Amino acid sequence: MTQGIQEGRPEQSTDLRLAAGWYIALPSRALRSKPQALDLFARQLVAWRDGEGRAVVMARHCPHLSASLALGRVVDGQLRCPFHHWRFDGSGRCVDIPGTRRIPNAAHQKPYPVIERYGYVWAWYGGTEPMYPLPEFPALEADRDRYLAYRFSHTTPASPRRVLENAFDYYHFMTLHHVKAAESLRLTMLADPAAARENGPPIAAEAWLGARLESRDLQVPRVLTALGVTGQRLTLLVDGWPGGQRLTFFLNDRVIAKELLGISPIGHGRTVFQGWSLVRVQKRKWQSAPACLMYRAQHWFGTREDLAIYRHAGEPRTGVPVKYDHSVLKFRKHYQTWVERAERAEQRGS
Repeated sequence: MTQGIQEGRPEQSTDLRLAAGWYIALPSRALRSKPQALDLFARQLVAWRDGEGRAVVMARHCPHLSASLALGRVVDGQLRCPFHHWRFDGSGRCVDIPGTRRIPNAAHQKPYPVIERYGYVWAWYGGTEPMYPLPEFPALEADRDRYLAYRFSHTTPASPRRVLENAFDYYHFMTLHHVKAAESLRLTMLADPAAARENGPPIAAEAWLGARLESRDLQVPRVLTALGVTGQRLTLLVDGWPGGQRLTFFLNDRVIAKELLGISPIGHGRTVFQGWSLVRVQKRKWQSAPACLMYRAQHWFGTREDLAIYRHAGEPRTGVPVKYDHSVLKFRKHYQTWVERAERAEQRGS
């Protein structure tokens, strides 16, 4: 599934209200030798690989007469416009205009900061310089052999904020997803990024928000207990940045699964959330594949329930909060600070 990014540096729509952060532009495997037209951040972009194989994401339309660079070709490591054969290097600089020696300054493009990691090309939104590094996720690198992994990708009309705040809305796990336990789930907001070290090295403190969700006397489905997945204490450790999240699921303090969630904000009314789910290899190897399949089924059904809500919900500006909404309200406040940072940075960079 191919997603995209944003066009040049036009003004941000106030309706999108997107926070500054790292977002998934497209899967690495989707970007090969040919330029790819992308839509992201409610803007039209092109992604391509330069002569060194590095991913480049920049405005889709040539500054000359607005031809689509996605219809062009990569020639000698440079992106060549299909119309008049203007060429651009990996820095977005126009390096050749046939028929003239002078290259106007306005011919140069400004590519987005990108990082290629975890099987995706990530692009920074919110000015020309990233404000924090892309968070690390060791489960897909040094610890990869300890997990069975699969990718997921879902499209929804919900905003990125609504998708990301879902993990902090602990009460819906009991009502919508029917998590059954002798005691109500409890959510504790974390005060220190190091408290989420099981998810990976600490995320930059300003960008970080984390929580721990706990339940006692959990009723584990029989099909899972038959596969050796047992436990009474369920814990979900979630932390993230304004464009994504890392999650670890525990039963009786034993890691059973991890997740890396990234957001692709295509535009108004279209958001893709995608990433990796990783299920811990069982002590008895023969149990690992069935346990992974069962986890994947549970994940799929739970996501379908969320998607049905997203599909028909409005985007609340205020709402009527109650006591168990404290974590959602804290997330929204945190997210809003990064929306404001993005707006200021985009205005400076436009």
